[in-house]
Amino acid sequence: MKIIERRELRDVLDAKWLLVYGRRKTGKTFYIREKAEYSHYFIVTSGREIFEVKRGEILSFSEFMRVFSLLLGQGRIVIDEFHRLGEPFFSILQGLSGRGELTLITSTRHYFKKFIGSNSPLLGLFYLRELGLVDPKDALNFVNELGYSGKAMIELAVLVQEPWLAPAIESLGVSVFSTFGSTLKGNVPSLIGEIFTEEERELTMRYSAILETVADGKSSSGEIAKELYSRGLIEKETHSAVAPYLETLVNMGILERIPLFGKRKKIFKYRHLSPVVDFAYYLNAKYGFFETELPDETVERVFREKMPRYVERFFERLLTKHYSLQPVRIEMPDLEVDIALLRNKKLHLVAEVKWKEKVKEKDIRNVEEKFEKLNAKIKLLIVPDKEVLPRAPENAEVLDWRNVIRLCKTPP
Repeated sequence: MKIIERRELRDVLDAKWLLVYGRRKTGKTFYIREKAEYSHYFIVTSGREIFEVKRGEILSFSEFMRVFSLLLGQGRIVIDEFHRLGEPFFSILQGLSGRGELTLITSTRHYFKKFIGSNSPLLGLFYLRELGLVDPKDALNFVNELGYSGKAMIELAVLVQEPWLAPAIESLGVSVFSTFGSTLKGNVPSLIGEIFTEEERELTMRYSAILETVADGKSSSGEIAKELYSRGLIEKETHSAVAPYLETLVNMGILERIPLFGKRKKIFKYRHLSPVVDFAYYLNAKYGFFETELPDETVERVFREKMPRYVERFFERLLTKHYSLQPVRIEMPDLEVDIALLRNKKLHLVAEVKWKEKVKEKDIRNVEEKFEKLNAKIKLLIVPDKEVLPRAPENAEVLDWRNVIRLCKTPP
């Protein structure tokens, strides 16, 4: 199976003491097992048994604790889901700091924060690196190396952001869209359940309702509270009634919050980090997807209807990372833009995405008029291919799949 390169880890695998964290199914275990050099790779089970991958041996907690300090001097040790070891393992780590080479992996974000918090004795001992969704550049390079180009390359890269979909894309290619329903139905509820289990949280009806509500396009805390109140899940239709749940989902790496631009008081919009999770919960909100059978043709049709929005977010991530900018939302009665990125609290880049087979002259004029009202250094019109345009806009650069491939290979 082809490995997706992960630029977040590529240059740090040799760090003396490395701690890699991130939510479930982001490829932490697979990438380190395949790319890192180590003498021992241990996986800690939920029952606190320790499985040694190379030798196929299972150690008890007491057996592992007896040999750990001896093994540490014999080459790099990797311990996957190390947080399950608890004390006294953490105290031993403090005593052994600086010895040997050690890589720790955890799928719980809240435990990671506790582990390296201001009062932790382990603070400063590890080089820290988060592994989340696949970087858009790495996703594009992966799909391009499979032989895809054009519009299909971008749309497959949107899915590859969830690395557990990479094997299906490698084997099925664009046909993956016609079998997407069964893949989502079997994996997304399990993924969310595993995240909650690792974070030691209960996936209550309130959390599930919030995930559906956000996927259905309600992005402010007020809109979310109104929806939960209408379902009888909260007693008051207020921000404070949903704020703790939203905060938890953000901290888990399931939702993200984006500030509204131009507001004196900070106002946030909430959305799913993963387009795949977003789509599954959208289907559940509209069709009861997790409990009923939905034809593959329906799933594919609805996904293609949603694709332009997912492409917008994909390019937002790509440009945010490439230029090291901050995403915001511009939502005014007379002005809304698909992508808006700040540098030093000022608009630096704005972009409109026209993800369609044919862009009309009136679309170009609308983009030009919109960009006239925005003071940004970089203005982009993003399309699948420049050939879909009747002409280039006068006040913006055009970005298509060919430009994106070049962008992936050049520094910002």
